[in-house]
Amino acid sequence: MNWGAFETRFQGWSRGSALAILAALLGMLAVACWSPSSGPAPKLRTSEAQHSDLHLYRDIITGVRRGGDYYQITADELRKGNYPLKPFFTFRLPTHATVYAALGERVMVVIFWLLSATLMFAWWIRLRTCLPRPLLAATLILMAGGLGGLLQPQTGLFHESWAAVLLALMIALHRPERIWPAVICGGAALMIRELALPMILAMAGLALLEKRWKEVGAWAAAVALFAIYVTVHAYWVSQVVLPTDPPSPGWSATLGLQFALKAISKVTLGFRLPTALASALLVLSLFGWASVRAGWALRVAILLAGYGAMLALLARTDTFYWALIAAPLSFAGLVFLPKAVTDLTKSIQTKREGAFT
Repeated sequence: MNWGAFETRFQGWSRGSALAILAALLGMLAVACWSPSSGPAPKLRTSEAQHSDLHLYRDIITGVRRGGDYYQITADELRKGNYPLKPFFTFRLPTHATVYAALGERVMVVIFWLLSATLMFAWWIRLRTCLPRPLLAATLILMAGGLGGLLQPQTGLFHESWAAVLLALMIALHRPERIWPAVICGGAALMIRELALPMILAMAGLALLEKRWKEVGAWAAAVALFAIYVTVHAYWVSQVVLPTDPPSPGWSATLGLQFALKAISKVTLGFRLPTALASALLVLSLFGWASVRAGWALRVAILLAGYGAMLALLARTDTFYWALIAAPLSFAGLVFLPKAVTDLTKSIQTKREGAFT
């Protein structure tokens, strides 16, 4: 059967190497799926009356629309909701609220849906030469499943939703010979949510390893502009924060792999699946992306693994929405799994000795 015209990293591996990677995959699946109910779960609102981050963002946008100062409004709303005001990045960058206030929530919902459609089209263009039509269709369906939670009208109020779609679009549009569409998308994600910075640095790092100096310079320029923006942001935050305002409890909960997988499931259509099944599919999807010998697949694998690790090591139960950044492409890697397993099986069946390729 035709599983696609792309190379996997397992072609020509020795039997021992293939068995080792298969054992590692099975071990990760066991950790992810073993007694999932015992692990921590995302902390959701318990009632409509309970103040939530969505209420907070909407109230800030309303205040800015009425002509108020973003920083003073944000400080007042954070205090009203008993949120921490220190350090300065407890205040979101003003980009999101300013644009929402100027255009209105309904317009922004339409823009977000159009951006999501553009994302799917860009990945169709990217993958149409290496996947047969049935698998290409499956990719778009799985991507729609990853986007499912983001397409709810209120989810666009989360800054991570916009960063997620822009980062996924950045990878789809990335071409060594034409870097600016990807840099613009990545830069826009960075100006909305600073959590995009690790992925931007990863893009710059890969360009550096591949000795594409023009691209390195473009990513460096984006990071430099972001640094200036954040410096100005930190200054204006300092003007409205009081010595008595509470600090953040920190971001070092170390909730583990199961929490990361649960969080990603909750913000995608994976929430409709049993927890163990959704966790297994997410692990297999990451394995699928990592199996493909291509720059775009490597970048997706870094995005999913990196933000998964961030959730596992740094997130708290009430910051589960960081998982939105990984959501769009979280299940789509399953389409690469059949060819990866086929190549692993061939390597296991051979008695040749060799090394990792």
